Amino acid sequence: ECCYCSLSIVRLSVNFRVWIPAHVPACASGRAPASGPAAVPILAIDQGSSSTKALVVGPDQDVLSIAEIPLQPTLRPDGGVELDPDALLVSVREAGRRAVVAARVPIEAVGVANLGASVLAWDRASGRPLSPVIARHDRRSAGVCAQLTDAGYAADLMRITGLPLDPQFAAPKLAWLRGTVGPGGVVTTVDTWLLHQLSGAFVPDTST
Repeated sequence: ECCYCSLSIVRLSVNFRVWIPAHVPACASGRAPASGPAAVPILAIDQGSSSTKALVVGPDQDVLSIAEIPLQPTLRPDGGVELDPDALLVSVREAGRRAVVAARVPIEAVGVANLGASVLAWDRASGRPLSPVIARHDRRSAGVCAQLTDAGYAADLMRITGLPLDPQFAAPKLAWLRGTVGPGGVVTTVDTWLLHQLSGAFVPDTST
């Protein structure tokens, strides 16, 4: 169930993670149907490295309310950029709550978007974080990229993914973090952890 409106989660959109109850029509999937705009109010949450924003979009695609909670990244001398996962989760819940209260309409679906390059380790059974959030601009996985480049994988990875080997992307961070925290728990992008915290579901987005 969604922690904002007690709706069951039945479907997820990969590009914009949307929770939709069974009674809501397909137009609530985050994409407006050909016949017109979405017919239900949607809470949209944009979780970033410096703040979390939430807004409620009405049936006519008008913005009914906006809320924002700032976040303070920790900059480490070794190139690390970290966020407190507990503070991040509080910001998501509080921004969503404020937007819903201000909109004064029943929410029919919730969408979550965030920087896919942010990762963390956490315990799948309890949801408890096992590491800080490793933010997009963290450079500590540069060694992973260098090892892959030296092994001759850079060109193949560019051909397959269309992306250069760089610490800003999720895959090097996931490998670096797994090596740092050891074998315990799961290591995922932040959106997977947020969905688990807000709904209990475990739905990794393999596209990131």
